[in-house]
Amino acid sequence: MTALLKKDLYLLGKQTWILLGVALLFSLTPQFESFGSAYLMVLTMTLPLTTLAYDERCHWDTYLSMTPCRPERVVCSKYLFAALLAGAALAVTVLAGILKSTFLHGEFDLMGNMIQRASLLVVILTVNAITMPTIFRFGVEKGRLTMMALMFGTFGVIVGGAKLLGEERMFGWLDRVPLTALGIAAAAVVVVMNAASFFLSVRFYRKRQNGAYD
Repeated sequence: MTALLKKDLYLLGKQTWILLGVALLFSLTPQFESFGSAYLMVLTMTLPLTTLAYDERCHWDTYLSMTPCRPERVVCSKYLFAALLAGAALAVTVLAGILKSTFLHGEFDLMGNMIQRASLLVVILTVNAITMPTIFRFGVEKGRLTMMALMFGTFGVIVGGAKLLGEERMFGWLDRVPLTALGIAAAAVVVVMNAASFFLSVRFYRKRQNGAYD
């Protein structure tokens, strides 16, 4: 498992740290703070797809089929890699807030910042849970299209619902739900979705190795 994770890091090389550094720079700049958060979210969703595209291009799965490496390990390494990137993105945004409060004498609400970033983490892990099985079934290109369609569809539902129902009716219930209960419910949904996604991805990956989708 560790070797598979290292392989993905080697594939991306220095660009991972450069991109995270650029995201940190955006987050430290007041005018681009919102853009930095959005940039990090997109980054953590696209980098796992990049490693899968490299694997597909060099026929890595063909090589793995001749080794004792089980499909569960291969798929699990991709999910872990995506989760590690999401955790790194969360750490970058929190670090940016601490640096601004320390050196730029700005206000930094650690709890509020963590809640806001945790919501982005939930979105990232949810999108990955939906996208991963599509990639293992249809390939990287269709997986990218699925992710884009999901993001635009979700954005359309949120914006359209807010305009039709009003922001109070659309989001007002969130203020009435205890924060602890909301966090537990969100975590439970993410865990269940990723568990189901993982087993589905393993099934698709095993069938692809056996030539079912060629």
